Amino acid sequence: AGEGALVRRAKREALGPGALVLVPAGCRHRIEDDRPLSLYAVCVERGVLAALPASARGLGNARVFPHPTWAADARGLIRQMLHEQTLRRAGGEALLLGLAWQLLGLVLRGAAGGSEARGSAKMEQAAGAGTLAKTRVTAYARDLERTFFEERQLDAAAARLGLSRRRFTTLFREAAGDTWFNTVRALRLAHARRLLRETGRSVTSICYECGFEDVSNFYRAFREAEQASPDAWRRKMRPGRVAGRVQVPR
Repeated sequence: AGEGALVRRAKREALGPGALVLVPAGCRHRIEDDRPLSLYAVCVERGVLAALPASARGLGNARVFPHPTWAADARGLIRQMLHEQTLRRAGGEALLLGLAWQLLGLVLRGAAGGSEARGSAKMEQAAGAGTLAKTRVTAYARDLERTFFEERQLDAAAARLGLSRRRFTTLFREAAGDTWFNTVRALRLAHARRLLRETGRSVTSICYECGFEDVSNFYRAFREAEQASPDAWRRKMRPGRVAGRVQVPR
């Protein structure tokens, strides 16, 4: 809650409700509040970063993510961290470490957005409420290519973006050219086809990996799209392969 700015030398970046901030160790900065800010800070020891692959350790410069589509996921992770820190149960330290890595992964992925993410931020700062909502839904639709297997309910997606169901569905159709349900299902089926074609994983495993609730729903959706069951489609795409052989991904 509240409003303010992250200040580094002569650079000021606006802070508002829902914003996330990345400040690498040793980066001189200060936070100014125009209206009193409520902040949660997650401090990550250098040893945690040292355990990550070298390519994931470079956090770059301090930056603000004004309205990231992954903000709700980050808040959920922070809530879990606070919960574990408070209860101090057996295994809590291991869980805290895992949650910290997940949070770092979200931030690093967001930071990797580069100019596209900065362009979205500038658009949001200049936009009114209506344009801001459209920008956020467009970013969400784009991110579905990597989160489709996690999505469960349209209402939950709308709530994460702070929109009513009707407003979200209207903006999503404008951004994606189809309904939320059809888009998520198409992405799941595309991934399922890839796994059926390129791996020896069981249909049940593929159903789970793609985000379908159960095998019967997966079979129904796949048959509707391909006029064949997943097993029959795989045999057609991979003639001569030994059924049930598992290929270990490398």
